[in-house]
Amino acid sequence: MDLNERPPTYYGNCLDCKTQRTTISWCKNCEIAFLKENFPNWTSGSSIIDEFIRYTQLNATKSMDYLEWIDFDKFDLVKNINKRGAFSSIYSAIWLEGPRWNLDEEAEVWTRNGPIKVILKRLDNSQYMSQEFVNQVSFFVINKQCTSD
Repeated sequence: MDLNERPPTYYGNCLDCKTQRTTISWCKNCEIAFLKENFPNWTSGSSIIDEFIRYTQLNATKSMDYLEWIDFDKFDLVKNINKRGAFSSIYSAIWLEGPRWNLDEEAEVWTRNGPIKVILKRLDNSQYMSQEFVNQVSFFVINKQCTSD
């Protein structure tokens, strides 16, 4: 049985709020509350991008279902790999912390699985990013979530 096919009862109840978890160590209610509390602690510098990231966080159903703003200083060994995407330059880098990976329930902290190699895209003229562009990215993210469930 694939982990994504297991019934929600398989994952047990949250130790804090006692609601049913949707995946391993993921309580939708508690995690979304945590992400929301953290909103004032980060910004991309663009209100349009911030709102989009917050939208993904507020609507997450699994631990890997949302976007996270990562400051550039959290990356190391950033190298242009001399490839171009549509309207972008592509880089390889090491994300020092890595994504949230495992919940230590006793300490009530998430550990991360970094360092991990990642690909970064630098969007051309990103200072002029429009709401229409973010809507297109949002459409892609929502469709990706629907097809991966």
